[in-house]
Amino acid sequence: MDLLRQIFGPGDFMPHGYCYLWNPGLVWLNVISDSLIALSYFSIPFALLWFVRKRRDLPFGFVFILFGVFILACGSTHVLEVWNLWHSEYWLAGILKAVTAVASIGTAVVVARLLPQAVEVPSISKWRTANAALESEIQERRELEVSLRSSAASFREQSEMLELIHDAIFVRDFQNKIVFWNESAERIYGWKKEEVRGHTTHELLQTKFPYELDLIEAAVLATGYWEGELQHQTRDGRMVTVSSRWALRRGDQGEPIGVLESNRDVTKLKNQEKRFQNLLEAAPDAIVIVNGAGIIQIINAQTEKMFGYLRGELLGMPVEILVPHSVHARHASHREAYSHAPQPRSMGAGLSLHGLRKDGTEFPVEISLSPIDTAEGTLISSAIRDVTERKQFESQLKETEQRFRILVEGIKDYAIIALDPQGVISSWNAGARRIKGYAAEEIIGKHISCFYPPADVANHTPGTLLDRATQEGVAEQEGWRVRKDGTQFWADVVITALRDEAGKLLGFAKITRDVTERRNLERELRNANEFLEHRVSERTSELAAVNTQLRSRQSEISALNASLEARVAERTAELVRTNSELEAFSYSVSHDLRTPLRHVDGFARILKEEYVAELPAEGHRFLDRILSSTTHMGHLIDDLLNLARIGRKEIKRADTQMTHLVKQALSDLRPEEDRTIEWRVDLLPTLNCDPGLIKLVFINLLANASKFTRTRPSAVIEVGSCLTDGIFTLFVRDNGVGFDPKYADKLFGVFQRLHRQEDFEGTGIGLATVQRIIHRHGGRIWAESSPDHGATFFFTLGSQPHAAESHETVEIKHG
Repeated sequence: MDLLRQIFGPGDFMPHGYCYLWNPGLVWLNVISDSLIALSYFSIPFALLWFVRKRRDLPFGFVFILFGVFILACGSTHVLEVWNLWHSEYWLAGILKAVTAVASIGTAVVVARLLPQAVEVPSISKWRTANAALESEIQERRELEVSLRSSAASFREQSEMLELIHDAIFVRDFQNKIVFWNESAERIYGWKKEEVRGHTTHELLQTKFPYELDLIEAAVLATGYWEGELQHQTRDGRMVTVSSRWALRRGDQGEPIGVLESNRDVTKLKNQEKRFQNLLEAAPDAIVIVNGAGIIQIINAQTEKMFGYLRGELLGMPVEILVPHSVHARHASHREAYSHAPQPRSMGAGLSLHGLRKDGTEFPVEISLSPIDTAEGTLISSAIRDVTERKQFESQLKETEQRFRILVEGIKDYAIIALDPQGVISSWNAGARRIKGYAAEEIIGKHISCFYPPADVANHTPGTLLDRATQEGVAEQEGWRVRKDGTQFWADVVITALRDEAGKLLGFAKITRDVTERRNLERELRNANEFLEHRVSERTSELAAVNTQLRSRQSEISALNASLEARVAERTAELVRTNSELEAFSYSVSHDLRTPLRHVDGFARILKEEYVAELPAEGHRFLDRILSSTTHMGHLIDDLLNLARIGRKEIKRADTQMTHLVKQALSDLRPEEDRTIEWRVDLLPTLNCDPGLIKLVFINLLANASKFTRTRPSAVIEVGSCLTDGIFTLFVRDNGVGFDPKYADKLFGVFQRLHRQEDFEGTGIGLATVQRIIHRHGGRIWAESSPDHGATFFFTLGSQPHAAESHETVEIKHG
């Protein structure tokens, strides 16, 4: 505290004013002078500080700060000089002067060290010269910048125009480095601008040249451009064909500086040209394209083959070279007239035309004409077809049709009639004339109802038969028919619907046979059987009466019995003979039906095999329908005969294991291709039956189940057994289309079908055969079903003499 008091206190000294004897003039002269000096000293540091802050780029800015401190300290000493006029704080003034001395010495030392560097600072004149040079350079740069901006604007405008072009445009230098790449190039090749810049074009695009690259570049340097087709590979690996044009870019002095390449993608055009050429070459007809003057421009390979010329022999020649000499002048006038008003003309067009081969032979042709508008003018395309074989085929077809007509006319036992979809007669054979009495010209154009008795016409029987044939494919009926003279006969009639490949109804084929004699014979046989049964009944009654009356007279009874037995044996033999005659009649009827069927089938097959090339597709379809119908009728006859045989066949019973029998039946079924059927066969009992007949039952039922599950993606067929009222019952169940249960009573009738023939094939006799076999075993058969929910067929085999648990089996051998 004493030290501070000594420094800042007045001490024992007198103020400085005493030295001036307090002379006012002298005092105020020093006060004002020191104050102005201090004020000046204080303002200079602030000016230096402001200058340093504004010119931070000066290399010696800290020197100005040292000068400011030094000057500020000097100004402070002058302030203390004014203060000490009235006070005596000389220690403080001395200390402040010491600080001023330190600041001045430091400033002097720094200035002395910086003087060599300060000497190197340019003078004002040098700065002026440098500034003038800099201003000139700045002006030049400004002018260059304006020029560059103008050039950039022009380049940008040109670049934008190149971006609008649909073709791929890119610029490359003479090292083939890409320097420009437009948006169309991005679209065609798949690379962005920034990805390709600096890459070598031919390496990037894997360019395939039409010839050596050196030759192409030499042509560009010589002529300034080159045009041709190249193949490039895109980013995704596709090969594209481009129509390329190279243009040489030159500098201001005319020196070559790069190449502008313009590529148009012509891949589709090339593919179209190739497809057109391929189509042209693949055309089955000869194609000849001529210009308006009749000069041949394009031909295909079929033209060379048809006319015998090489392609080079025809191109550039008048088209009359292919025309017979006799019609040259007329053909030229027709060609000129057509070229003035070209219109498409279809093949044929009702004209008889001929072509001329190189060897001079003429042949019939059909020609279609079509105008083609091109940039070079209208071309005429002609498709030429050699119809030699067709003409020969038409001639042979007429002969075949005549022979077929003779064949149909030669069938005398059947009336074969063609009907249109309304049932109007359109054809008539000799058999129809013999049976019905009408000539063809009398009956063609009339409705088939004229053959029916008035009662049947009133009941709409003709229309019903046609409707059934339309729905089921075939309608069959036996009934009375009327001849031209009014007499009636019993007819067996089959009406078959005829359809085209699309299923459209074309008409009907109606086959009628007069079976009056057969019907009369059947009636006589039926009457004879009834008479025999009546006689046997009478004799039995007589025998009963005689036995009652003569019971006491044994000898007479014995004699009468012997006589009666002889008569019964005689009647039995007569019945056997009658049945044999009936069987012979059945076989005779079968033979009579088969013979004309074999004739129709045989002649139809001869036509199909020996005249396969001459018949048109429609003729083949008709023959196929005839063959299919004869095959179906043959199967129908076979099934009828089998049905008759089963009724007479002796039952040979044996204990038979049903499971083995089912497996044997399955092995006899023909597998259907592309079908998967799940067979579920339970363990079945051993039953006493005729194994051969029961196997036939299973074959029919399993075949039906397979047939009616054909529409199911996954067919399931089950064979099992159950007890019904203590009797073993076998069943066959499927998940097929089923049937309406209200028609169940029609299932087992002969020719009874619940589905259309075109949906599910069959003769309608299989279930009738099954029922007859079951009835002969003393059993019964029935079915349960509902539409689209499958069907189950149950059957029993009557009473069994042995226990069902017996495991003795009978193996059925089949070849």
